[in-house]
Amino acid sequence: MKKVLIALFIGTATLATTLSCTKEYVTNYLPSQTIIFERQASDWEGQDNQAHLVLPVPELTDYYMQQGVVTVAYSYDNEGTYHAIGTKEGVAYSYEYSVGSVTITAQDPILGDDIFVDVPSQLFVKVTLTDADWIE
Repeated sequence: MKKVLIALFIGTATLATTLSCTKEYVTNYLPSQTIIFERQASDWEGQDNQAHLVLPVPELTDYYMQQGVVTVAYSYDNEGTYHAIGTKEGVAYSYEYSVGSVTITAQDPILGDDIFVDVPSQLFVKVTLTDADWIE
């Protein structure tokens, strides 16, 4: 009799456990905004070994400064491919951002006085703003 009661108890507990399970789906959707700029060589400002390109990005708010993610990529070939910011053809590219703007700097990697930085005649720049969950 004991064995029957134990088997009945285990069967009831198993049935109750499987019937009480619910599936929960968590969707973590962090949307992004992408802005594409087309710029010419005449849009750059600067000296021989360093040039700056300032892009107005009004969507870049204080929220992105505090919590979001800002990424920048550029294309030389009419948006056929995009490159991460880095060194390309002897020119080091970097970027910095503040509320409302992104500044791209093209410079000679060693900042030599006698070296001329040749900026591209046409450049596409992709600025992506991504929401992020801030974890403390």
